[in-house]
Amino acid sequence: MISIEISWIVSLCVFGGALLGMFLRAALPEHHLSAESKDIIKLWMGLVGTISAFVLGLLIASAMGSYNTQRSELTQMSTNIILLDGVLAQYGPETKEVRGLLRRAVATAIDRMWLKKGSQYSEEPTGAWSEVFLK
Repeated sequence: MISIEISWIVSLCVFGGALLGMFLRAALPEHHLSAESKDIIKLWMGLVGTISAFVLGLLIASAMGSYNTQRSELTQMSTNIILLDGVLAQYGPETKEVRGLLRRAVATAIDRMWLKKGSQYSEEPTGAWSEVFLK
């Protein structure tokens, strides 16, 4: 909800700035309204727009890099857990208790990762993932 409020504030500031500029235009001396002055303002606004686009592109690239890093780490962790479970399964029925603990730990970790704001964390996995892993 905060992003919608921020976008409204920014929109109102831009609109207010445009209205202020329209009113201040009447108060400017004539030499500030010449063609050369307008060209300089256009040049500066182009520069500001280009720099803004560059910064926004860097921000998006940084967010995407962070997302891709987290995604690959989660995939690697999942692969390691599946590999460990497979290796434990090859040792036979005496690892049944350890495999159960591993499944419980994975279910708890998933519940912890996907915990919604405001909800309380419990040691017992209670989410939909726990039904999958604790079968």
